[in-house]
Amino acid sequence: MPKKIRFTVVYVTSEESKYKSTELNIHAPIVKGWQSVKDCEYPQEIILQLEKRCILSKVQLLAHQFLIPSKVELFVNNEDTNTVEDVANLCWDYLGYITLSTNESTGFKSRELKSANVPKTEVTYVKINLHNNHVNVHNVFKQVSIIAVNILGMDIETRRSSVSEESEASKLNDIMNSPEYFSPYDDLAFIMYVDSDIAKIIRDMEIKKHLAVINERFEYARKLKNAMSKLRTAGEKLVKYELEKRHAIELEDYERASFKKTQMEQFRNEVYEEVCLEQLMEQHGVCPKNDESSIDDIDSNNQNKNLLSPVLSKNPSDSRRVSSPNQTSPAHLPRHHSPKTGSPSTGSPTNIQTSRSGSFRRRNKSVGAIVKSTYEMYEEKPLPALRHSQTNEFLRECQLEPEYKVTSKLTEREKKQAALPILVFGNDLVEKFYSKHYCDKEDGLNRLKDELLAYDSSKMHAPNKTARAAIFLLHRSLRDKVFSVYSLANEVIRLFFVQFVPGRVSSAEVARSVDKLLPELLTKSGDTSQRINQMAVHTILTMADCKSVRDLHIIPVHLSRPVSSSTHPRLALSRAEMVEQLIINYGISTDKQSGLTCRTLSEFGSSGLHHPAEAVRKVSERILVLVYKVNSRLVRKQLPPDDDITRRNLLYRQLFHEFDKIDLLRKKEILEKNKLLQQTQIANDCLSPEPNFGDINKCMSTSMRSVVNDVITNHQKYYQLSKSVSGSNMHTNGTNANGSPGSASGISSPSNNSNNSQKEEDEKQCIFCNQLESVILSSNNSMNSHYWRSCLMLVRCKECSQVVEVASLIEHLLMECEHRESYTQCSRCSEAVKLDEFQGHQEQCIELSENCNKCPLCHGNIECEEQCWKTHLMGENPCPKNTRFKMYQQKQVKIQI
Repeated sequence: MPKKIRFTVVYVTSEESKYKSTELNIHAPIVKGWQSVKDCEYPQEIILQLEKRCILSKVQLLAHQFLIPSKVELFVNNEDTNTVEDVANLCWDYLGYITLSTNESTGFKSRELKSANVPKTEVTYVKINLHNNHVNVHNVFKQVSIIAVNILGMDIETRRSSVSEESEASKLNDIMNSPEYFSPYDDLAFIMYVDSDIAKIIRDMEIKKHLAVINERFEYARKLKNAMSKLRTAGEKLVKYELEKRHAIELEDYERASFKKTQMEQFRNEVYEEVCLEQLMEQHGVCPKNDESSIDDIDSNNQNKNLLSPVLSKNPSDSRRVSSPNQTSPAHLPRHHSPKTGSPSTGSPTNIQTSRSGSFRRRNKSVGAIVKSTYEMYEEKPLPALRHSQTNEFLRECQLEPEYKVTSKLTEREKKQAALPILVFGNDLVEKFYSKHYCDKEDGLNRLKDELLAYDSSKMHAPNKTARAAIFLLHRSLRDKVFSVYSLANEVIRLFFVQFVPGRVSSAEVARSVDKLLPELLTKSGDTSQRINQMAVHTILTMADCKSVRDLHIIPVHLSRPVSSSTHPRLALSRAEMVEQLIINYGISTDKQSGLTCRTLSEFGSSGLHHPAEAVRKVSERILVLVYKVNSRLVRKQLPPDDDITRRNLLYRQLFHEFDKIDLLRKKEILEKNKLLQQTQIANDCLSPEPNFGDINKCMSTSMRSVVNDVITNHQKYYQLSKSVSGSNMHTNGTNANGSPGSASGISSPSNNSNNSQKEEDEKQCIFCNQLESVILSSNNSMNSHYWRSCLMLVRCKECSQVVEVASLIEHLLMECEHRESYTQCSRCSEAVKLDEFQGHQEQCIELSENCNKCPLCHGNIECEEQCWKTHLMGENPCPKNTRFKMYQQKQVKIQI
């Protein structure tokens, strides 16, 4: 039998100080492997001296995840030498080469195990040549590495010896020396990922298993086989604990390291006790208990079999064929015992033998073993009318005491699905979620809630890993049909986002959690049951209210997607109501990624107007009214034209009637402001009712001239123009006479006290540049002319000719200008750039510095300080691109002359 041959590394071309070649002499999960020096020369050589001369059968290599050689060549030699110099001068026989993958498909996270069967040759030395590395972003210094090497071969002396007597030892030698037999426990895949102590015990058990088969102790061999399988799983888990302990030591988290050490010792003792290690190893001679079969062994042997298979075949060969490879046929069972756990029979009532795994009853010989269906496996109470029935044996089983009921065990598929939750929360808690009884699921959810509330990062897994495991279990609970389980799952979800997530879980993991739960919650929000859909809506709005979720804009984007006429009325209504609630809570946003912009909401509202359900149409109408108050143009664009034909439709008639009310209120507000402004101008008689349009038209664009012509013909429109010049579109630092900031009308507000009229008139000044009115009127006809032409803090938009502050010009071009669709914002300098000029702009773009503003005229950075814009535009070194400053200097020269 080919077995593992020990060796020693006697020569390497180069090695890193932290990854020496002596690491290859040891096979254990914690070894670091050998690594070449940085920027080494190729090929790199490794020479292995075997413990004794053998017949080589197989060579195994475990490669590094990203320090990967492109080709590995194998050479052997069969000479005996004593010095390293002699080894370097040996003549080598070439065996072949191995190629290794680039590992790009796994993201450079997995290690490749390569096994090569070689021609059977007597060898003493093995040389490994490693050629140039595969190029990748992680391998900066062009190194190669090998984590482990395994040599498998046969001893020459043992193979040539022969034993004539037919004894136990000779039979064992025949098995162990068979060239066709290969122990899986000498494979590198087993050695590198199973705890060393557990691996040694498994190898000893393997020998005892062969001896038990030779002595025909088949029950003992079966127990050894099951114990080896359990020990291997436990050994892999112990390796994970060991790695976590070493990671904690590297971080100097000694409390967690001590906790992991205690956990390892406790888990190891529990495993040894579970498999009855002392009894199975028979260190004090043959143990008769190992040859006895118990009900517990029978149940553990059959618990993973398919519960839906009809009847066990009476032929033992058939039973072996349908059972799993790790189980044997329970041929030793008495005939009146059913091989299936808890399978009911139709015979007369008998005494029921109970164990921790289930119950066994006598079955009728004429009727095979009847297996419960998945529906029958639900633990429900019997009907009172049938409680004393003598013919329904299933109801008699239901009358057993609750302590005999057990939680459903996980299948292999379920264990793979829930691998992460099992690792984080343990197998017992996860079994609660997979149970078929709602009480177990409620208990699991309560325990999960306690785990989240008592979370301690120093003693538990990382927050992101814990969050992902919890979301997996909560997503499963959301789909439960029992309302108490569903309600409790919603409660834990709200607790998860409100209390567990803030300050712990990363944004990417929060986004993944929301993406996992939101589709299921949206489906539940369309349920016809009122309490189910209201619970889902409450949970979604609670999630959306959390800051970590609100910043991601995931929920509003999903909710505000247009609904089609085929969408279920309950689901469409829930979505519309949630969108309305989000608008009321957070308002309408200007961020295009938020999902609550005027354009998105108007499209959503207009799609809801065409839904066949009246309730959906009513909510959509309310949404459009809310959006109309902010941006009437976009809402009108989504609807048919407002004419007599459209108003014949009752829905549109009501909607347009609401729009008319909003427009009327707006007009009243504008008229009141304009009336106040007109009264102020007449009372103070310091501003001309109209600017000198003959002078202003000289510096106007064509579009602006048309606006001014309308102002001349319509006195009402003039005041509307005055409002756009100095109204809500400008962010100012000044204060009007009434104390309200940012309004140009404040410069000429009326005074309630005639005694203070002269004093206020003397203090009148521009609310933007703070120049006195007397100075302004010396060079301009009126204050309005000053705003239009001379104020150094204002600028005229080249696209729409509207006068805005220099500080808000970028925002105006992106959000308010009539030609805003032809502009985009540069992410590097934050300026508004035309789409057709964007590529040329990026070549000469000046990045916006931290705590600075960007001047849209000279494109320079301005430090964010008080009066920074005034200093930049009107200081000692004013903005060189401000054309109004040159005009201001010329006027000053004329005045002085």
